[in-house]
Amino acid sequence: MTPKKLVRRCNALARKFYADEGYRVPESFKFYDATHPHEVACWHKAVLAYEHIRKCDIGDALDEMRDDEQATTSSGGDG
Repeated sequence: MTPKKLVRRCNALARKFYADEGYRVPESFKFYDATHPHEVACWHKAVLAYEHIRKCDIGDALDEMRDDEQATTSSGGDG
């Protein structure tokens, strides 16, 4: 699975945790960039769950995804 797909799936899990508590955000919301403590907590819970189940490092995947996006942006690509 690509780093981008791992991050997207973990973000989707964070959205489910958030929704379970009665909150809603747009599909485009990035929990990994959140600053509100409640949203940050949902991301953290999703990371813990995903890493426990998938035995992968979401932090590394997020770093790789951001590096890829930055390389695409600086090379003039559209991602």
